[in-house]
Amino acid sequence: MVGVFPYAIGVSVCSMIALIVYSTEFDLRVFASKYADVFRKDIDRADMSIAAADFMLGALGAGAVLWLVVVLRLHQTVLISLLTFPVCEAVALLGGVMYLRFRGKMRLKKFGDQLEMVLRTIAGAVRVGVGLRQAFVIVIEELPNPSKKEFRRVVGRTNIGIPLVDALDETAKTIPGNEMKMFVKVVKVQQQTGGDLASVLETLASTIRDRRRVIRKMNSLTAQGRFGAFIIGGLPVGIGAFVIGTQPEMGQAMLHTVPGWCMLGLAGFLELAAIIALAKILQLDV
Repeated sequence: MVGVFPYAIGVSVCSMIALIVYSTEFDLRVFASKYADVFRKDIDRADMSIAAADFMLGALGAGAVLWLVVVLRLHQTVLISLLTFPVCEAVALLGGVMYLRFRGKMRLKKFGDQLEMVLRTIAGAVRVGVGLRQAFVIVIEELPNPSKKEFRRVVGRTNIGIPLVDALDETAKTIPGNEMKMFVKVVKVQQQTGGDLASVLETLASTIRDRRRVIRKMNSLTAQGRFGAFIIGGLPVGIGAFVIGTQPEMGQAMLHTVPGWCMLGLAGFLELAAIIALAKILQLDV
C-alpha cells in the first residue's frame, strides 16, 4: 500500500491543477500562443499545417506522457518524480524542435535540388520575351513542391501589391541558403540596372550544378568517416542496453541509484559532446 501513495499524490496534484484550470476558464491556447513564436519559423520552413500554439501544446502533452512512463518505470520518490517533470517537458520540446528542423532541412535540400531547373525554366521563359512574374507562374505550373509552393507565395504576394523583389526577399528568409540569396541578388540588380537576365540565370544555374557535383563527391569521400561516427556514437548505447538486459543487478544500479544516474548523465554529456565535435569535423562549406 505504501508504494501506491506517490501515485495517489501525483494523481491528486494533476487533478487539482486540472480543476483550477477548468474553474478559472484558463485558455491554454492563449497561454501557449505567447511563447510559441519560437516554433513558427521552423513550422513554416518544414511546411507543416499546424499552428505554433497547437504544436507547443502537443509537445507539452507528449512530455507529460513521457513523465508518467518514467515515473511508473523507475518507482522513485515523490520529490524526485516532481523534479523529473520539467526534465521530461524539456526533452519533449527539444525533440519537437529537432523534428521540425529535420523536416525543414529535408525540404531545403529538396528545394536546392530543384533550383537549377527553376533557374533554367525562368531563363528560358525570359529569353522568349515572357515577364519575370509570368515566368514564376510557369515554374508553378511545371515544377513540383516545394518550388511550386514557394513561387506561388511569391506570386500571391505580388497580387496584393508587394513588389516582386520584396516578395523574393521574404522567400529567401523562408528558404535560407547562398544559392537562393544569389538568385535574389541577381533579380535585384537586373531590376535596378537592366541587362540580360536570361544569360545571368543560365550562368547561375551552371554554377549551382557544378556546386552540387562537388557536394556529391565530398559526401562520397566522407562517407566512411560519417559511418564511423555513427558506430562510435551508437556503441555506448548498445553496450548499456546489453548490460541492462543481461545483468539485472548492474541495470538496477544504473537506473535506480544516484551514482548510476550520475554516470548516465556523464555518459550522455560525453555522447553529446562527441556528436557535436564529429559534426563540426565532418562539416565542409562549399
